[in-house]
Formats: sequence, structure tokens, C-alpha cells
Amino acid sequence: MKSRKSSILPTIFFGFGLSGIPLSLLGSDVVDASSRTTQPDKFVTAPGLIKGGLFMQGSKKRFASANELNLDSYKTQLEITPSELNLKRIRDPQPSDQITVKFTLKNESDKGSTLYFATAQRCEAVIRDAEGKIVYTWSEDYEFAADPGYSYLNAGELLNYQLTIPFQALRGKIPAGQAFLTASLINYPQLKAEMPLEIRP
Repeated sequence: MKSRKSSILPTIFFGFGLSGIPLSLLGSDVVDASSRTTQPDKFVTAPGLIKGGLFMQGSKKRFASANELNLDSYKTQLEITPSELNLKRIRDPQPSDQITVKFTLKNESDKGSTLYFATAQRCEAVIRDAEGKIVYTWSEDYEFAADPGYSYLNAGELLNYQLTIPFQALRGKIPAGQAFLTASLINYPQLKAEMPLEIRP
């Protein structure tokens, strides 16, 4: 049975599916301890960018142009726990059985930059089988607040996004063998990282 959808607002919270399994944490940007902030007050309201002391209203395209975002300056990292799964356990999971996904983004440029998001969703995770077919998409079990937002990174800062995938959500969807989990930043699909998943019988 598909988990009940629950709205994700721009604050971290716990949600629960019909079976009582905790849904994933997401919504707020988790910043590395060395980071100062990811969402200055000037970016909390309407879309736009303060540049040269002037607030510029406009579309996402104007925002991106003004921000002069260089995606090549961002580096990604992915951690998956566990990276080896047991198909028997997936078929008959315990409430606490889940995959924890940590997706890290680092601004390696020498200046700060701002990322724009059309909704409260920040990242996505998909699992593909050995043939490349998508067997699971994390966001399909959620609804996201339709509020645009921003994440500001100074030079050298990190953003950490963590989400969980209950084993129950994978029942009947994933075969034994090798699979691949890909995490990416919403609105910036070039910013992604992939790791293999081994599904044992």
C-alpha cells in the first residue's frame, strides 16, 4: 500500500505513513557547522535578488541571470546506509528498516551564490535497476508546499540534505541484483551523485 502523502513545509518535521513508519525528513536546508547561513532574510519573501543594493523582482530566469550561477563550482557527495540490502528483509520489513540517504553539496567557488527552488522540495532520490529502469522515486510519496525558496551558500560552505526510504516502500518494486541510487538537487538536475545498491536474495 502506498504511504499516505503529507505536506512538507520549509521546516524539518516528522511525518508518519499509514503503517506508522516515519516518513523522511526534508524541507529545511541542513548546513555544515562551518556555514553561516543558507537563507538570508532578504531572500525569505518574494522571488528576486539583492544586487548592488537594488531588489530585482522577476521570473526564475531573471533571477538565475542576475545570480550568475556557475554549477561547475559545486561538488556533490552521496552517502547511503546501508548500501547492501536483503530482498527477504524488504519483503517482510520491520518498522525501523529504512535506507538513509545523505546528499551533500559544496560551493567550491571563491564567492557566494544563491540557489532557487520553486517549491519546498530541495532534493530528489531515485532507484534504478541494473537495466537503468526507475523502480522507485522518493518524491512520489510526498506533497510539497508550493512556496518558492532560496538557499545561499558562501564560498566553501556545505549543504546537507538527508532523507529516508522505508524498506516497505520498495516491496515488490526492486529485484535481486545490483541497483543504483541517484540523489539530485531539484531545479538543478546537473547537481547529482550516484551510488550502487546491492540487493541480495
